[in-house]
Amino acid sequence: MAIPDKMQARYFRGYGFEAPTIIDVGVLNGTPFLYDAFPDREFILVDPLEESRAAVADLWGGLNYSFHVVALGARKGRIEMEIDPRRLARTSGSRRLDGDAVLTRREVDVVRLDSLTEGLPGPFGLKIDTEGQELAVLAGATRTLKRCEFVIAETSIKKRFDGGYRFSEMIAFMAAQGFEVHSFLSGLTRAPRMSDVLFVPADSPRFDMAPKEV
Repeated sequence: MAIPDKMQARYFRGYGFEAPTIIDVGVLNGTPFLYDAFPDREFILVDPLEESRAAVADLWGGLNYSFHVVALGARKGRIEMEIDPRRLARTSGSRRLDGDAVLTRREVDVVRLDSLTEGLPGPFGLKIDTEGQELAVLAGATRTLKRCEFVIAETSIKKRFDGGYRFSEMIAFMAAQGFEVHSFLSGLTRAPRMSDVLFVPADSPRFDMAPKEV
């Protein structure tokens, strides 16, 4: 049986998420399926590369968004990013275990996501794709998570980064925050390296399997 392409706006709209504000962490040139799924929502875009802000302004000028050129993490500070100028999507704050490219380095500011959402009402939808830093981003977002309707996190399964988290650590952290895995949106291969994992609150009716009373 064919597996549907879940990283498509038409598919994702089917979940019926209603959060008025969507947070996109790790933007690069934008996240088309997310923007197309929620064209009427407000977006908070976060990426450590100034190149990303310029690309989004060029490609997604009609989107209702604010842009923060900053990295997110568990605590405020600075981090050195490794950048492959030919493939900006591989920019990471961790050393890759599968890379041999000549990299440049750039120091950027780090803040907690909770500091960016402070005072905002929510609820939020949250998407994170930060090349190995996903768990650190979530560790700095514990207050934000309490107001999230859903979280999409690119989650490592294999050892992709030096000192990277284990898949089980991500699942355990999200369970401690009251979330469970609802679906795997990508990476469904025989030996996946990573997957875009959809988490929703554990008490969500989306987990109900019992037949509804008529």
